[in-house]
Amino acid sequence: MGAGLVWVFYVALRFGQRERKRLGLHQTPATDAKNKAAVLGLAAGLPTPVGEPDEALDLTLSPEDKALRRPRLLWLNALLTIGLMVALVRELLPLPVLFMVAFALAAVLNYPNLSQQRQRFAAHASNALSVAAMVFAAGIFTGILSGTHMVDAMAQTFVQLVPVSLGPHFPVMTGLVSAPLTFFMSNDAFYFGILPFFTKAAAAFGVPAATMGKASLLGQPVHLLSPLVPSTYLLVGLAGVDFAAHQRFTLKWACGTVLVMLITSLLLGIISW
Repeated sequence: MGAGLVWVFYVALRFGQRERKRLGLHQTPATDAKNKAAVLGLAAGLPTPVGEPDEALDLTLSPEDKALRRPRLLWLNALLTIGLMVALVRELLPLPVLFMVAFALAAVLNYPNLSQQRQRFAAHASNALSVAAMVFAAGIFTGILSGTHMVDAMAQTFVQLVPVSLGPHFPVMTGLVSAPLTFFMSNDAFYFGILPFFTKAAAAFGVPAATMGKASLLGQPVHLLSPLVPSTYLLVGLAGVDFAAHQRFTLKWACGTVLVMLITSLLLGIISW
């Protein structure tokens, strides 16, 4: 995970440098400090400093956006968020109940006026409904794969195609195929339907089940690009990016993350070759 995180920050750094070069921005320590001060001032609700186009970030907000900000309630909202996370981890109440209670408190604290609450609900209703629809659709798709035993057939076919000579290398193969398989199916279908078959086949070659479990986790960066992940739809919607364009651009970098973590796991002995 640490190696994967370093890789992600490296890619982000390269993207940032490339974008600055494309926009013709030449950053210096002085202008960088001004930009950081502008970002921190915006977060605290302070006026945005005015500077040259190539020196200061354009952080101007519309009057509507400014009216929605609640800088004085920053710490109260932070405490509410932390309290929700603690309650989730400790399982004080069922997850839907906790989120509904926290959302109701946040709405009342930040927007006590009923008309403002209605406006906020309307602004985010489309995202909430699309995510809920995707959850149902993903559940139906997973149910079809499991109910028709297509998942079992896929696993058995894959195991039969693996030559006997490659049996000891099952962890590496599992780490590689976990990316495309979790892309085309849900995590439940892969980890509860396919991985047990892989583990049984690998056990015949003396590969521990724990090693197979670790290897199977390496494909998760690619899984997040799957059309079966509702949260990704929400994120690209908020960013105003086409989902297909997001997949085309990000897939190669997500595969790079998988390879970096796989190579690191081999070097550290987490997964045996």
